[in-house]
Amino acid sequence: MTHPDLVLRAEQAVIGSALRDRQRLDDIAYLTPDRLAHPTHRAVLTALIESRTSDPTMSAARLPELIEQRTAISGVNADYLRRLADAAPQPRNIASYARMVQEAAVRRDLALHVDRLRTTSSSLRGPDPVLDRLTQAMRRTEQAVPVAMLNEPAPASYEPRPQLAGEQDVRVEVRLERQDTVLADLLQHPEQVREVSGWLYPEVFEEGPRREVYEAIVVVAERGEPVDQLTVEWEVYRQDPQTYEVKVEVSVEERPDYLTRLATTAVVVGAAVELSGEIMAEDIRAKLATDFGNIDATTRMPGVEPKASLDVRATAVAPRVEPAPLLQPPPVQQTPTIQPNIRP
Repeated sequence: MTHPDLVLRAEQAVIGSALRDRQRLDDIAYLTPDRLAHPTHRAVLTALIESRTSDPTMSAARLPELIEQRTAISGVNADYLRRLADAAPQPRNIASYARMVQEAAVRRDLALHVDRLRTTSSSLRGPDPVLDRLTQAMRRTEQAVPVAMLNEPAPASYEPRPQLAGEQDVRVEVRLERQDTVLADLLQHPEQVREVSGWLYPEVFEEGPRREVYEAIVVVAERGEPVDQLTVEWEVYRQDPQTYEVKVEVSVEERPDYLTRLATTAVVVGAAVELSGEIMAEDIRAKLATDFGNIDATTRMPGVEPKASLDVRATAVAPRVEPAPLLQPPPVQQTPTIQPNIRP
């Protein structure tokens, strides 16, 4: 999965959420169609916004036919629009998807301005190493969405690759299986993220996709944004765009989306809290074994004298300190007893 694919998916999530509930457009009034990268998506969003004024009572069931008539773009028919609506992760999260679209648009604008500054500077005073480095950095972190024309087919709606019949299941060791279960539970039931992240640190996860996904889940939740497959995948790319490969190999030919597998894995609510304790205990045992692994085993065996060290260095004898004499308590003064003078 590349960054342009994520941009198109974010745009389709916005459109799909609006197709299912046009009232959600009120949550993203700041997002104008020109901020979308693909011209087909811009035309569909424009038609959706206009339909709220021209046909405010149009039902969601008939809305795809109306948008098809208004756009008249190759490949944009009612069936295509319904697939976009069905593929929308969570319509209530449309504001987060719109923020992704806006962020991608800002990055495209920035990359364009950097290229213009670099070209102008080179023509006036020669190459500028600062602008050259900035241009290279922008190109590394931002890939351009392929330019498309309105007469070209619409981009296909995102559909996770299903596991084919007879395909080999993912085989992982028990330790990694527990980590996958925790991630699947947090992704599907994000209300547990704050509790678990308070004491489960990322280093207990296997380095690679599992640790990256957990860190992304925590970051998204701490920002107060909804946790779902698209928002987490976007954050994973933001953390490390150079090695963006959230995949786990199943066979030589196929590598299904790791996050899709987590999002569709059957998991019991609360498994993340329970298994996190086991993961923490396992990590502590492993660290203790590493820390004490160099200690001679004979020093821990009963009845066996520890080996004497051959590296004996002369050390100065510390002067003997005599204990201070005990202080005697002061003598107790006897109070004279006064006898009463009693006469017979």
